[in-house]
Amino acid sequence: MNMSIRPNFNRTRNSTRRPSFNNGSNGSNFTNGENMFDESPEILFYLLTTLVIPSILCFIFIFYNFIRLPQLRGKSTNLSIICLLIINFIHILIDLPFRSYFLFTSEVLFRKPLFCLFWTWSDVILTTIDLFIMAFASIERYIFVFHHIVLRKHHRLFYQLPIAICCAIPTIWYTVLIFGYPCQNSFSYFIFQCGTICYLTDSQVFNHIENIGFFMIPLCIIVVSNGILVVRVLIQKKNMKRKHRLGLWRKNLRMISQLMFIAILYMSIYVPSCILLVFGSYVRRNRFQSSAASIRTRYFTHLKYLVIFGCPFVVLAGQKEMHQMLRNLFLYVKTRQTLRWKTNIHPLTMMNTQNRRENE
Repeated sequence: MNMSIRPNFNRTRNSTRRPSFNNGSNGSNFTNGENMFDESPEILFYLLTTLVIPSILCFIFIFYNFIRLPQLRGKSTNLSIICLLIINFIHILIDLPFRSYFLFTSEVLFRKPLFCLFWTWSDVILTTIDLFIMAFASIERYIFVFHHIVLRKHHRLFYQLPIAICCAIPTIWYTVLIFGYPCQNSFSYFIFQCGTICYLTDSQVFNHIENIGFFMIPLCIIVVSNGILVVRVLIQKKNMKRKHRLGLWRKNLRMISQLMFIAILYMSIYVPSCILLVFGSYVRRNRFQSSAASIRTRYFTHLKYLVIFGCPFVVLAGQKEMHQMLRNLFLYVKTRQTLRWKTNIHPLTMMNTQNRRENE
């Protein structure tokens, strides 16, 4: 008798909800286009499991090079990049197994209240720290390009302290509210992350603080800072061209290009998610309110992993020191395959001689 677990993708439309993001809009009846979401758990499951292996390999390759090459670790501009990579890698290790199991079986891995609290706690902390560090990196890169003397004089103030604050604020906030807020949780083990933590349903103030302070404001900092940085660099090109200092301008351009592509990766997922949050929670009496809330909770809760999976590849593309090692690795693999192919080839005369001997 075959007792293997089969994926159960025939789930109700509310099973991947995390209502805390929608400010009460989860109760809306979503009827238009409901069939469009029926296969979303299956699509998301196979999408995440397909992308995770190459992403982890890229993470390992980058970490190995940062350990191997001290000149990369020594660059002050790489500090925030390293922190982003570490946070995203930890997110994959902790959250992705639980998320994949839920998408595969339509229930949480362990039916224990403590597990539900830990899963929600780790996910929201790592997501918020990731956004905070990315927002700080955007401001830091602007100051580094146009006010680098200030950064040299106050290295700890502009590097170590902000990253510590970015990690401390979400950790303290979510630890106190998730584990210490005096309310009674009512978990359902067939809903994503067991449903909403009770402090969010007990007071909408916490909901607004997290939506605005922990999501919208960091995202606005990322968008505005990188937009201003691009405009100023383009304006700087004209001034540098008149002063015949295009070499310095190209150096500044290379310095911002890596972070710019990382910011574009973040904005490609989080900006649409923010727009859906606004329409689903804060714009009243609009016909898109219920559909916006449903699309965000069903898809964008999981699509943030495209940012996590894509981050190491964007970082790798911007680190020229790693490109040579990557080329050497591909050359080594290609050489081994060529040698193996040559050793498996037998001359035609030798094959004919062997055939004659067998016939005799």
